[in-house]
Amino acid sequence: MQILSDLLQARAEDGGQRVFCSFQGQRTTFEQLRNGVQEMAGALTEAGVKSGDRVGLMLSPSIEHMELFLAIAWIGAISVPFSIHLKAAGLELQLNSAKPRLLIANRLYAVAIRQSLLAVTRRPSVLWFEDGIDGKGEIHLNALLRASRAVWSAVARSPDDPLFISYTSGTTGAPKGAVLSERFFWVATKNAAIISGAQREDVYFLWEPFYHGAWQTMAIALQKGLRCHLVERFSASRLWDDIAEAGATKFHYLGGVVNIILAQPKVESERNNTVSIAWGGGCPADSWRKFEDRFQLKVREGYGLTEAQSFTHMNLRGVVGSMGTPIEELESWVIDEKGKRVGPGVLGELVLKPKITGVVMSGYWNEPEKTAQVLREGSVFTGDLVMFDENGNFYFKGRKKDAMRRRGENVSAWEVERVINAAPDVEESAVIGVDSGLGQHDQEIMAVVKLRTGAEQDPLRIINFCADRLAYYQVPRFIRFVDEFPRGPSQRIKKNEIPVDLQNAWDAEKAGAKPTRSV
Repeated sequence: MQILSDLLQARAEDGGQRVFCSFQGQRTTFEQLRNGVQEMAGALTEAGVKSGDRVGLMLSPSIEHMELFLAIAWIGAISVPFSIHLKAAGLELQLNSAKPRLLIANRLYAVAIRQSLLAVTRRPSVLWFEDGIDGKGEIHLNALLRASRAVWSAVARSPDDPLFISYTSGTTGAPKGAVLSERFFWVATKNAAIISGAQREDVYFLWEPFYHGAWQTMAIALQKGLRCHLVERFSASRLWDDIAEAGATKFHYLGGVVNIILAQPKVESERNNTVSIAWGGGCPADSWRKFEDRFQLKVREGYGLTEAQSFTHMNLRGVVGSMGTPIEELESWVIDEKGKRVGPGVLGELVLKPKITGVVMSGYWNEPEKTAQVLREGSVFTGDLVMFDENGNFYFKGRKKDAMRRRGENVSAWEVERVINAAPDVEESAVIGVDSGLGQHDQEIMAVVKLRTGAEQDPLRIINFCADRLAYYQVPRFIRFVDEFPRGPSQRIKKNEIPVDLQNAWDAEKAGAKPTRSV
C-alpha cells in the first residue's frame, strides 16, 4: 500500500498531465493538484500546524478543499471534517471533542462558528477560506499563502498513523469521532474501486459533501489515475444533465437517493446516459431493477459503516436485496442476543473482525467508554441487524438500536418501514418507538408518513396494509402524517429530530383498529 502523500507524489510524476478533477469549467491535473497541496502545506505550517495536530474543515466543495485535505496529510496532521449544516450547538459538541488547533472554513458559516467558539473549552484559530474582515484569532487563507513557502517534501508517516477523524451522523445519539488510519483509507479506496469497477478511462460523478464521503471518490481518482467531476451540490432534477455535462460513467448513491431519483419525471438526458454502474449502499430491493431498467445501468450494492470501512461487504454477484459478502480484509459473523453465533436465515447482530491492523477505527476520539462498547475482543460490534443465506450473501435488516421491544417481541423499524413504503400513495416513512406506559423496555410503534402529492390521508388503509403483511406486534399503533422529514447530508432521515407529537397522531387502538394476534 501507499500512504496518501506518497500516492499523490507518484500520481503527479506518472501521468501528471492527466486531469484529476473537473469543477465549474476548471480542469486540474494531477501535477497541479500536487503543486497546490505543497503550497497549502506551506500555509498550514505558517499557521503553526505541526505533525499530529488536528485541523478542522468546514468547507463547501471545491478543488482547494481537496488540496487542503491532502495538505493536512502531507504535513502529518489529522483532518477533522465538520458538516457544513451544523448549527452552533452541534458544532460546539464536535469542537469540544476534537479540540483542533486550527479550523478552516468558508465565511458562509461564520455565524455558527463564532457562536460555537463562545462556549468551547479550547478555542482553535480560525482560517477563513475567503478574504474579508477578520476577528480576534482569525486570518484568511490568501494572507497565509502569500506569507508562506511551499513544503516540497511530505512528512514520513506509518500506515497505522491516524489520517482523519470522522464524526458519526448522530442519527441514533450524540456524534462520536471515529479515528481512521492511512491503511483504513487505502483499503476503503481499493474496495470502493472494486465495487464500482474502476477503469482508468472512467469519470466519477462526485456530488457528496466532503465531511460525508466525497473523499472516497477523490481517492479512487488518485489510486487509479482517473478523473472525477465535482458538483457544488446534488440536484435530482438536474442529475442527468449534470452527468451528461461531465461525461460521467460511475455514480455513487446513498440511502434514499435511489428513490428520490426514481421519483423524478423522465427527461431526455436520462436516455442513453453514460453511466454504466451506480454503486453504493441502501438501494431498496423493490427499486433495484426499476433503477437498472429505467436508466440502463448496473446497481452495485454494498454495506459499510464509519467505524469499519465504507464497504465491509460488497455485492458483486448481483443478488437483488443483498448487501453482499465480506471484503477480504474482514471476517464477519452474526450473533444472537446472548452473543452466540447463529447460522443461515437467523436474524442477529453483525460482528466484524479485521484480519490485518488498521482496517477498522482505532477508537472514538477521547471516548474510551463508548469505544469499549463497540470494539470488543478485537472485533467491531456494529449494532446492525442482518442475516445471511446458505450461499453466504448477507442481508441488512435494520439497526439494533433502531428497533423496538413491544410486548416482549423485538421489532426492526426497517422491516416495518419497508412494508409501509410499499403501500399505495406512501412516498416515505420513518418508524419510531414511543412510550407505551409499560416501562422503559416496552414501546408502542409510531409510523411517521409522508404521502405522495395529492394523496388522501387514510391511516386505516395503511394499518390494514401492514396487518396483511406484518406480524401483529409489528403493526404500528400510531400514524402521523408530515410534509417533510429532517434529513442529514446523505438524505437519510434523522429520526432523533422527529417530534413524537402523539396529540396529532392517529391512534389505531382508540379507533378500534388494533390487529389481532392471528395476523
